[in-house]
Amino acid sequence: MAHGVNPAEAPWREAVAAMVGASSVDLEDVRREPLDYDAFLAHRDVHRLRGAAVTGTGRRPWSLIEKVTEGPATASPYLLDNGRREHAAYTSGLLEDLAPSLVAPRLYGSQVEADGRITLWLEEIRDEAPRPLEAESLLAISRDLGAMAGRWLDRVPSHPWLFTGWIDRHAQPEAMEAGLATLERAKTPSSLSWTGREGESQELIRAQPRVRAILEALPQTLCHHDAVGANTLRSGGRSALIDWESVGPGPVGADLASVLFASVRRGDASAHVVRSLVEDAFDAYVEGLRSEDAEADVAAARRGCDAAICLRWKLAADVAETALEGRPARRGSAPEESPEQALEELTQLVGILLDAARRVL
Repeated sequence: MAHGVNPAEAPWREAVAAMVGASSVDLEDVRREPLDYDAFLAHRDVHRLRGAAVTGTGRRPWSLIEKVTEGPATASPYLLDNGRREHAAYTSGLLEDLAPSLVAPRLYGSQVEADGRITLWLEEIRDEAPRPLEAESLLAISRDLGAMAGRWLDRVPSHPWLFTGWIDRHAQPEAMEAGLATLERAKTPSSLSWTGREGESQELIRAQPRVRAILEALPQTLCHHDAVGANTLRSGGRSALIDWESVGPGPVGADLASVLFASVRRGDASAHVVRSLVEDAFDAYVEGLRSEDAEADVAAARRGCDAAICLRWKLAADVAETALEGRPARRGSAPEESPEQALEELTQLVGILLDAARRVL
């Protein structure tokens, strides 16, 4: 629901002026609309701001995305760290030239208040891709992610605020013991359609130190580290990535794992679609990679993608626990999906996970 805003109280006036290319503007008919954004993270708000800008040359409509992270008095350290990193990424200029075919929204203004509250005023990019993502969009996104990886291969910036803890974030070492126990229970007759693969899933958990070693030995590039479908838009023939809160170094191939695997887990894509185009998506990624670095190591990219998928072992334990306890399965971006459909999608995704493990391990 849109709400009217008093233009006299608008701290984003300069951001609107920057967007329309004017030294100053008067604002009319300003409205604020809340947008859904990671509802489980308290103290983060995202709104669309829109209205009309009146300048010396006329009146024109405008819209901006306002992203607010509260300060340390209320926001969690995790959320605050992410907000500070994204602010640094935008204000440093890092995101202004990522790759010819991949962009970040333009930053039109920002504000860090005395209490640590961070606000970004960003370009609104209208997504042209159907949802859930179909094959054509997934292949285009894969190609553009490859181009970004090639642009930054072995030349990742050294900014101290870049995110380096991505392996532990995905691998969740603190949950491994419980995951092994759940999968052991799942070896008894159950309703799991992948019964018989619990042992493979346990072996994948035990192999996590090896997975880490593989990833750390690969050529490094600049990664978004959360290139899930919800954060990946298609507009004007290019891909646009939003939410740069986890940007940092990572192995070539890692972002492809996010768009293929994490998109299915969230409900931004179907496991059946992804499973049928894994090879084509990798070929598209390599096409983009080689367009920016003709000497890029294709085998390293494949190992990076497969090993990054292998970090997501917890899916297998989560699916087993859901089936064993009879809980309804769900994927957050597919609320209309039945629990039976969600469980089937996630079970298929376990197959993608274990296929990657077989290839890389």
